[in-house]
Amino acid sequence: MGGAVGNMVRTAAPSGQHILKGIPASPGVAIGKAYVLSVESPSITHERIEPSAIVDEVAQFRRAIETVTGELIHAVELARTESSTVSTIIESFQLIVADPTIINNIVRRIEQGTSAEAAVVNEFDIHKALLYNAKDIYLRERALDFEQVKERLLSVMRNNELWHAAAYDSILVAGSITPHDMLLFKQTRTLGYVTEVGGINSHACILARDLGVPAVIGIRNATGEVPMGATIIVDGFSGVVVVEPDAETLAQYHEKLVRAEEYKTRLGSLIGMPTVTQDGHAVRLVANIDTPEQVDVAVMQGSEGVGLVRTEYLLIQRGRYPSVDEQTEWYRDIAHRAFPLPVTFRAFDVGSDKFREGIPHHEDNPALGLRGIRFLLYRPDIFRCQVCAVLRASAHKNVRLMLPMISVMEELEQARYIIEECKHTLALDGVDFDPRMPVGMMIETPAAAMMADSFAKHVDFMSIGTNDLAQYALATDRTNELVADIFDALHPAVIRMIAMVVDAGRRHNTTVSICGELAGHAAATELLLGLGIHELSVSPALTLQLKHRIREATLSDSVELTARVLRATSTPEVYALLAGGRS
Repeated sequence: MGGAVGNMVRTAAPSGQHILKGIPASPGVAIGKAYVLSVESPSITHERIEPSAIVDEVAQFRRAIETVTGELIHAVELARTESSTVSTIIESFQLIVADPTIINNIVRRIEQGTSAEAAVVNEFDIHKALLYNAKDIYLRERALDFEQVKERLLSVMRNNELWHAAAYDSILVAGSITPHDMLLFKQTRTLGYVTEVGGINSHACILARDLGVPAVIGIRNATGEVPMGATIIVDGFSGVVVVEPDAETLAQYHEKLVRAEEYKTRLGSLIGMPTVTQDGHAVRLVANIDTPEQVDVAVMQGSEGVGLVRTEYLLIQRGRYPSVDEQTEWYRDIAHRAFPLPVTFRAFDVGSDKFREGIPHHEDNPALGLRGIRFLLYRPDIFRCQVCAVLRASAHKNVRLMLPMISVMEELEQARYIIEECKHTLALDGVDFDPRMPVGMMIETPAAAMMADSFAKHVDFMSIGTNDLAQYALATDRTNELVADIFDALHPAVIRMIAMVVDAGRRHNTTVSICGELAGHAAATELLLGLGIHELSVSPALTLQLKHRIREATLSDSVELTARVLRATSTPEVYALLAGGRS
């Protein structure tokens, strides 16, 4: 959306090779010259405007809305040829731009004597503050969307434009970047992205992975640390950015880049081939999706089903809780596209400030409050509607239901009771559904991991959400760059919890999968094999890469490596063992 303004940032960055550590957001390696952007934020005057200027100020604002709306329409058209994911992402920006409450509030502010620019800033900052102060990860990442829409509206009103062609064949370094800009930079062959902010599940990161562009996020003051035109290396596997690499480092990464390109050309031949290690151990690869359209991509990439449908995206798209009929239609569409492959719908993982309807009061720490299954049990009317809709979509017997954020046995028992009630109601009404639809649960808290042996007796499958498990286990907000160096799903404590869950599943013959970011982490494949994970659920774009790594590995060596990793006492030690492999 052109939210950033291309200022050439020339700072007194350190001379010679230096390494910046961030969060790996999109795998791959990029080597090139840095094109540095900074967000221009000139001061906004808050002086009252004259009554005679109100009409012009309102007209200026409405022209900006029209311009940005037109840009987004163009972006959706462009997305059809570039990414199946970005259309949905850009639709969320369209919802913000077209929100009648926001538009009316801004016009009202102008009519009361506030300048158009100040009115835009005031209104959007209110929405941003609510989201930035939320503890919920997804909400905090959505706050960036409001910031980017605000910046784009201001840029249009100031006639500031971002010249995307200037970044031709370069690596973009920015505070943040909008999905629309990413599409346009892709047209000018941008090689990689480095940003100061943005969560691993932010729209920009999702799109970077979908486009196959290496990206590293969460590097504090990246636009100050990286000079314009400097040679940099972006390692999207490890989250490292090397600035002005020396000859030896450059040669090593050039060799790695050549190998990576050769590797990409070989991946296509893996479609349709079994996912087995060299000593015959089979692993099931399934997909994480948000929209029906992504099912088609997953199947084309060779996914063996859908391991996670984030159903809360339906709420975000509609802006409300849809009816049973609306939900049924959406779930059936996904189930039909995937048939006969299995599909796992996760019940609404909402709460916090995602949707305020039904939340009794403001929560100071919503991440530890009424979210996931807690909210669903607090609002059984919402839960029953969703369960009935999922059951209706299960008639072809390829549907599973997964419960989010279970921490105590009582939550599972209450949820199972409601599910059985819904089955009874549908049966009385003569509705066709799968009476044996598998029901599983997410393992996302230390409490759930430690009680996995008890939970495994009462569920058909368990799926480990490594993102939340690591966040709660390490008491770190993974979107907070101040503690980015602490948050890591490869911390020994997290690995040991995963091992506990797998052992519990093995004892009770309950399948254990991983659907968090760790499932697709390049360094973690052998570790997960050695731990005994049955199923890995990843973004469709990562399926073939993960299949290749599994087919190159052996279970016996992976088990030996895992035994050594489980004795590690620090994250660096884990990484050293994984890098050393079997040596």
